[in-house]
Amino acid sequence: MGGQRSGYGKRPNPQSDYDNGPNKRRNHGEDREQFVIDPEDTVFRYVCPGRKIGSVIGRGGEIVKQLRVETKAKIRIGETVPGCDERVVTIYSPSDETNSVEGGGNYVSPAQDALFKVHDRVVAEDLHGDQDDDGGHQVTAKLLVPSDQIGCVIGKGGQIVQNIRSETGAQIRILKDDHLPLCALSSDELVQVNWMKLF
Repeated sequence: MGGQRSGYGKRPNPQSDYDNGPNKRRNHGEDREQFVIDPEDTVFRYVCPGRKIGSVIGRGGEIVKQLRVETKAKIRIGETVPGCDERVVTIYSPSDETNSVEGGGNYVSPAQDALFKVHDRVVAEDLHGDQDDDGGHQVTAKLLVPSDQIGCVIGKGGQIVQNIRSETGAQIRILKDDHLPLCALSSDELVQVNWMKLF
């Protein structure tokens, strides 16, 4: 699942921790081997707008380092792909590990915990802008899912995705082919989730 396709048919280096365009900066303090994804890991590939990637990385990588420590998840920032204004943030952790969720007796995987925290950072400044007439903000999250796993999201006859829509009130679209960002792999499908965050 690591790596992204570019408009030139080459895949950027999937081991890049992060870079900032022509002035590549890599986090040499991290052990490179820790970024190997095990087949049993829980993995999320979050599509982040390029203009928001700094809110995930931070100055000198300080925010992403803090998120890794807080959640115990591995977080890898994909390279910039020419012609694409989005970056893939790959978040993963062993499937048998759990983190306690604040304010409840619930537990989630470290990867899911990190996914929520990354998304919160990406949308934070948007949530302080103008609210719509309903007193809320439209929020969007995009995740890349391999085509051979998308059935786990859709379900037989679309039953799973329909149940998720009913339970959450979110709009969920499955997009592929021409709708894929250039930072995706050709074998990916895009799950786009829209919902209203009320205040």
